[in-house]
Amino acid sequence: MRYPSFDYVLAGLLLSAALVLPVFFHLLGLGSAFMPMFYPLALAGFLVVPPLAMIVGVAAPLLSALLTGMPPFYPPIAFIMMAEGLLFTALPRPLQQLLRLPDWLALLIVLVLDRILLLALVQAMAGFMELPPRLLGWAAVVRGLPGLALMLTVLPWIIPSLRARKERIARHHDQE
Repeated sequence: MRYPSFDYVLAGLLLSAALVLPVFFHLLGLGSAFMPMFYPLALAGFLVVPPLAMIVGVAAPLLSALLTGMPPFYPPIAFIMMAEGLLFTALPRPLQQLLRLPDWLALLIVLVLDRILLLALVQAMAGFMELPPRLLGWAAVVRGLPGLALMLTVLPWIIPSLRARKERIARHHDQE
């Protein structure tokens, strides 16, 4: 299928950002609590056509695990993050198109669904590894709360301006 050429460029830029941001966050000691990989993934979900965005959502944790060892394959955090990345990139645009939701509300729904998915997957993983499922599940959910708060604070302000810029670039490109 053929998509607007700028969507390919934007998907590549957001994939790159999803690989680089966690490195900087970890160097600053901010680590996973701020969920640095998920900012570019959420932006991809709002700004890139869903099939390309979903490739970014799955590829980012996989490539990061292969290139840096983080997130780890065992325990299977990389696979959990791939599922989360898919959710972050697959839902925002369809939610907005079907339900006509504002950016902040679509983002809030995605974040709530992400926490539910994370809780279920971590509890399943913990049970499989014979670890305390409830404790680990809720610890994973709570650990990401600073990142959720930051996303809800920053992304609804950034998304409209990036969307407008993308549309201007696409119009300019179409005129050439």
